[in-house]
Amino acid sequence: MTEEELLRIIQQAAEDEVTSLNLFWNDLTKLPPEIGQLSHLTELNLMGNQLSELPSQIWQLSHLRWLDLSHNQLSELPSQIGQLSHLTELDLSYNRLSALPPQIGQLSHLKGLNLSYNELSELPPQIGQLSHLTELDLSHNQLSELPLQIGQLSNLTVLNVDDNWRLPCWPQSESDQQGTKAVLTYLREQLQIQQPQWVSKLMVVGEGGVGKTSLLKVLRGEPFNPQEPTTDSIDIRTLEFPHPSQSDVTMQLNAWDFGGQQIYHATHQLFLTNRSLFLLVWNACDGYEQGKVYNWLDTLSSLTPESSILLVATHIDEQNSDLPFAQLQGNYPQIVGQCEIDSQTGQGIDNLHQSLVSTAAQLLLMGTHWPHTCLNAAQDIRSLSEKYITPQQLARRMTGRGVDPNQVSTLTQYLHDIGEIVYFHDNPALKEIVILKPKWLAEQIGKVFRSEPVKQGQGILTREEMNQLWQDIDSFIPPYFLRLLEHFDLAYPLRNEAESLPEDISLILESVPLNPPHYQYKWDAILQTENCHNLVRKWRLDRIPAGFPTGLIADSYRFSTGNHWRNGALLADSKLEKHLGLFEAFPEEKSLQLAVRGAMPIHFFTLLRDRLDIMLSRFSDLEVKCTIPCPGGPDKPCSHEFEEDYVKQCYANHQDTLECPECQETFSAIALLFGVEIPTPSNPPTVSIPTFSGLSRFEELEQQIDRGKTYIQSALTEVAQLHKGELRKVAQLYQGEFMKIVRLKQQSIEAESPCVFVVHSPEQGNWQNWIFGQQSELQLCCEAPGEWHPADGGVYSLPGDNEWFHIMAPYIQQLAASWKYAQPFESQNNIELEMRTLIELLNSLGIDTHTNFNTEHLQIAALRVWRQLLDEKDPPQHWGGLRKVLTPEGHYLWLCEHHARQYQR
Repeated sequence: MTEEELLRIIQQAAEDEVTSLNLFWNDLTKLPPEIGQLSHLTELNLMGNQLSELPSQIWQLSHLRWLDLSHNQLSELPSQIGQLSHLTELDLSYNRLSALPPQIGQLSHLKGLNLSYNELSELPPQIGQLSHLTELDLSHNQLSELPLQIGQLSNLTVLNVDDNWRLPCWPQSESDQQGTKAVLTYLREQLQIQQPQWVSKLMVVGEGGVGKTSLLKVLRGEPFNPQEPTTDSIDIRTLEFPHPSQSDVTMQLNAWDFGGQQIYHATHQLFLTNRSLFLLVWNACDGYEQGKVYNWLDTLSSLTPESSILLVATHIDEQNSDLPFAQLQGNYPQIVGQCEIDSQTGQGIDNLHQSLVSTAAQLLLMGTHWPHTCLNAAQDIRSLSEKYITPQQLARRMTGRGVDPNQVSTLTQYLHDIGEIVYFHDNPALKEIVILKPKWLAEQIGKVFRSEPVKQGQGILTREEMNQLWQDIDSFIPPYFLRLLEHFDLAYPLRNEAESLPEDISLILESVPLNPPHYQYKWDAILQTENCHNLVRKWRLDRIPAGFPTGLIADSYRFSTGNHWRNGALLADSKLEKHLGLFEAFPEEKSLQLAVRGAMPIHFFTLLRDRLDIMLSRFSDLEVKCTIPCPGGPDKPCSHEFEEDYVKQCYANHQDTLECPECQETFSAIALLFGVEIPTPSNPPTVSIPTFSGLSRFEELEQQIDRGKTYIQSALTEVAQLHKGELRKVAQLYQGEFMKIVRLKQQSIEAESPCVFVVHSPEQGNWQNWIFGQQSELQLCCEAPGEWHPADGGVYSLPGDNEWFHIMAPYIQQLAASWKYAQPFESQNNIELEMRTLIELLNSLGIDTHTNFNTEHLQIAALRVWRQLLDEKDPPQHWGGLRKVLTPEGHYLWLCEHHARQYQR
C-alpha cells in the first residue's frame, strides 16, 4: 500500500467516523500523523506490517478498546501507551520489544495482553496493577524472573510463560488453568515474605533564584521566607505523602534541592539517577527561555531516560506562564505534567501536591518489595559513619546481614537509584569506590569549582592544587574525584599535551573564563602568511545543548594554543601553528561557528568538524542547519550564508561558481567547500563527474582529487607545483576516511588488526601462474594516510581457494581504489599496478568487481575472514612490526616506527 493510498483510506475513515479499521498485512513502514484524526475508532488492526515506530498521534485515540500491533518491527513501546486507558485487548506479539514502560500499568481495563515472541528480559512491577487481566501470554521471550506483583492479578486465568529458558522451574500442573493458579499462588506467597518499600528519589532542578528551596519548604508545611538564602551545593531532606489509592501507605521521597548557581550546574549530573521524579522549576516572570527549560530537558532526557519530569512555573502572581507544553511533551515524553504556583501566596500549591502524589505513586521504584534481609542491610549501611568504602566491604556487610550474594548488586543499584549512595558499577575507572554520603561528595567536588587558583589559571587544575584542596582525604580519593569529573565531561586530563604546561594537570571546564582572552592578533596574523586560505562553517540550531561549547573545547584541547574561554577556543594543528582553528558558540543567536586558516585548511578543519559532528549527533531531536558564510568582497563584509547542501549540489552538477545574492560577488564552489582554489587552465579537459542529489564527504574527496589531478596535468608547471601539496592533503583525507570506516567495522566484530596490504606474485603481474598453482604472497602495509607503504615484514602466503577471494572481493576493490591515492601526483608505481592486476584476477575468477562499492557498507564477512587469515598466518601477532597508534581524531592506525613517532607529541 502506498502512502497516498493510506492517506485516502484514513481521510475517508475520518469522514465516515468509522469505529473499526483494518490495515493488516500491507507492508506499511510508517503511519502518517493523520491517524490521530480517527477519534471514533474503537478497533484498530495493524498486524503484519513493517512498523518500527508509531506516530505520537496514535495515542490520542482515547476510545480504542482493541489494538493489534502484532507481527511488526517495534523495538520500543512509548510511555504514552498509558493514555489508551480504555483498552481491553492489546496484542504486541512477534515484535522486538526488550522492555515495557511502567505506564503499561495504567491500562486498568485491559483483559487480554499478548507479549509472546519478543525479546523481553524483564517486566515492570506495574504490570501487577492490571486488575482486570484474564489472559497474559509471555511465551518465547528472555525473561529470567517474573514480577511478584503478578501474583496480585486475581482475575488471571491463563498465564503462558513457555520458552523463557532463563526462568526457574515453576509449579507444574496438568491443565493450563491449574498451572496458572499454581504460579500465581507461588508468586503471592513470595510477595507476602517480602515487604514493600515506598521510597523514591525527588530532585528539584532549575536555574538559581527561581524558588526551588521555597517550593520545597511550602511542600513540607514550613512558612515562606521572602529572604530565603540561595542553596549552596545540595540540600537533601525527606518528604512524605499519603498514597493516593492505598490509605495505609505513606510514600517517602528523598528530596534533593540542587544549588541553581551556574557553577553548580555541572555537578548535578553526578547525582542524576534513573527512575526518579524531577521537578523542573522556572520563573514565569523571566520566561522559560531564560529559565533554560530546553537545556534542562536535554540533560534530564539523555541521562535519566526512565524518569518522570514535572514542569513547575513559579511567581505566577506577577506573570502568567507561557510555555509551549504540547510541543515540549511531544519532544520529551518523560514530561508528565505542568503546574503553576506561587510559594508566597500559596496559589497552585494544592494542584502541585496532587500532581506530585499521583506521579510519585507511578514511579518504577515506588512499592518495590524487599526481603527482610535487604531491609536490615540497608539500615546497617545508613548507620555507617564512613564517607566511602570499597565494593568488597559493602558486599561483606550485606551478606553479613543475610543478603543472598546474588542480590548484592541489585540492592546496591537500588540504594544508588534512591539517592542513598553513589556507585558507578559499570565504569571500570569508578567502580572501586562506593560513596556512602552523597552530600559530602557534592561538597568535595564543589571545592574545585570554588578554587581561586583554578579560576586564575583559566580552569587549569594542577596536582599541587589538587593535593591542597583534598589534603585531609586518603590519597587514593582525589584521583577518584578527577576520574568522576572526567567521566561526566566536567574535566579533561591534559598530561604532557604541551611543553608550557606541567605534568598531571586537568582542565576544569566550568572554571574556564567567560570572557575571551586577547587572541585576535594571532588569529589575524596568520592571514599574512604565504598562500593562506580560510575555511568556515556555521551551524544554526534550535537551541545550544547545555555544556556543549565547553565539552567540545575539552575534546579538542590537544590542539589548544592556551587561548580558550567558556564559549570558544583558538586551536592549532601543531606546535608550528601552520593552521589555526577558531571555534565559537553564540548562545544568543543559537549558533556555532568553526573557521580554519592556513595553506590547506581542509585537513585540520575535518579533524575539528568530526568532533563537532559527533557531539551534535548525541542530540537526536536537535534541529541543525549548516551554512557557509559569504566571504564578501575586498573591504566589503557580507552577512549572507550559503546553505552547505546547496553548494554541494552545485558542485555535483558542474556549477563551479556561485553568486552571492547580497554582495553580488562570485565564488568558487570548491573554494567554499574545501578552502582551496584549484586553477582552471584555459583549455581544461572534460572531467566526468557523476551527477546525483547528494555527495558524501568520501565521494567529494575522491572527485576533488581526480578533478584536481586532471587540472594540474593541463595547467602550467609552476601552478601545478603550487597545488600538489595542497591536493595531497585532500588525498590524505580520502585514505583517512577509508581507514576510519574500516576500523569502526572491525571494532563492531572485535577483529581489529592491520587491514592495508599489497599482493605480490613471483612474477609481477603474471597472475595466470597463481591460477595454475604457483604460490603468491601478501604484505602488510603502514596505514599513514597519504603515505601507505609496505612494512618491513608481515609477508604471508595467500590462501589457494577461490572462496576466500569471493568473500574478500568487495574489500579488495575499495582497497585498490584507495591505493591510487598513496602517491597521487607521481607516476603510477608497481603497487598500484599489482592491485589493478589483482582486480583483473578477481574478474577472471568470475567475481564481479564492476559494481560501485560503498565503503560505508563494508561487508563484515570480508573483515572477519581477513582477521582469521592473519591469526592463522601469524599467531603471535607480530604483523610486520606495525604499531597500533591512536590518532588525534580518535581512531587507530597501524603504523611503522617512522610514522608512529610523528604522532607522539
